[in-house]
Amino acid sequence: MRRIVIIAFISIAFAPQPTRAQEVAVALGETIYEENCSTCHGEQLRPTGAAPDLKNLGADDRPKFETMVLNGRGQMPAWKGAISDDERAAIWAYIRSRAR
Repeated sequence: MRRIVIIAFISIAFAPQPTRAQEVAVALGETIYEENCSTCHGEQLRPTGAAPDLKNLGADDRPKFETMVLNGRGQMPAWKGAISDDERAAIWAYIRSRAR
């Protein structure tokens, strides 16, 4: 038991800590997400069943995310021209901060 506690402590203590820029991007992304995406994808990334659970996007799914946001798909509208590159990057940072 003691060994498990020590390993857990070391894992937490030495885990990579987000930089201030990452923290700002996540906070900005959360705001933009709540204003533009939460109606369909759920408040605070809690899916409603109406749209895919974005927390399931993997780190390698960024190109897929970009394509979907820019061009839309199915009932999702295209956001090209409505959301900037920086805003999309912030939304992605927020999603990845809550990823499974």
